[in-house]
Amino acid sequence: MAKRGRPKKSKILEQAQEIDKNEKHEGLEILNKLEKEQTKLSKEQIERKDKLNNVLRELNKSKKGIINYASEIGIKERQSFGYKCLDKLTGGGIIRGNFSVIYGHKGTSKTSIAYKMIATCQQEGKIACYLDIERSYDPEWAKKFGVDIEKLIYIACHTAEEILDTLIKLCKEKVVDLVILDSIQGLSPRAEQMENKSEKEKSLDAESMALLARKLSQFFRMSTAYVSEAKCAVLLIGQIRTDLGSFIKMDTLSGGRALLHNSRLILKVRRGAKVDAPREKIEQIVLDEEGEKKKKKVDKIVGFDCVVGVEKSQTGGCVENEEVHVPFYYDGGIKE
Repeated sequence: MAKRGRPKKSKILEQAQEIDKNEKHEGLEILNKLEKEQTKLSKEQIERKDKLNNVLRELNKSKKGIINYASEIGIKERQSFGYKCLDKLTGGGIIRGNFSVIYGHKGTSKTSIAYKMIATCQQEGKIACYLDIERSYDPEWAKKFGVDIEKLIYIACHTAEEILDTLIKLCKEKVVDLVILDSIQGLSPRAEQMENKSEKEKSLDAESMALLARKLSQFFRMSTAYVSEAKCAVLLIGQIRTDLGSFIKMDTLSGGRALLHNSRLILKVRRGAKVDAPREKIEQIVLDEEGEKKKKKVDKIVGFDCVVGVEKSQTGGCVENEEVHVPFYYDGGIKE
């Protein structure tokens, strides 16, 4: 009886196994090749990065500016308003090294908020400067908000060029930490006041369309780098203007597109409803039906509802279109 052996593999099976071995071999070769290419690529990347670092060092020696990896740029500091409600609304205050704007109708607390920020800056041991375009500075009112008028730098000039050149100089020399400019729309370019060559004063009949917008555009181009390097917080106070160029009259911030573009934070301030205004009970002398004088306690409005809203935000922790309502008292400003 014949012995049973292991069954012979069919030729088709043998061919299939051979193909499988070849494919595995080819696959290993491809992996090895990719590893070698990856290793080679990594070496090239390292060499390129070393070369880049050398170039950056050379550029830092020869150029005036910031040339580095973005990870080396830290988070910018904030200048507090001195009011918790406004700091919460803006994510900690306005950014040092950038421009911010606060604008609104007259009597809406813009300057009062600026005075409080000046006082807060001084309490932190920093130097504040007030550029008085409207000649509206009131030392007694400033002291109500804690401003040390002995340490406050006060500057008033005749032309927009003089005041803006002064701001650039202060930041270029890195001698101030906070600048308040009151107000943007109060700036008067020289070309608005004088003839170009004759030094003759212009009449009010002379055309001066868009002079301020063009001058502000030039100012931002010249000053942005110095303000940033000085880590100076610049707060520009603005006035409301009515836009008559559309079917609906709208209150807007004038000054050109450069102002809107270069401001990292824009706050709009307004008065809220009269019913929300702060009130106090006071005694008044009134006449009764018989004509006799009597004392009577009555409600008296002692301030207004101050509404501060975020119109533009390019800062962390601050959301556009959010607003806060706080009571503003005529005798002392915002009370939280």
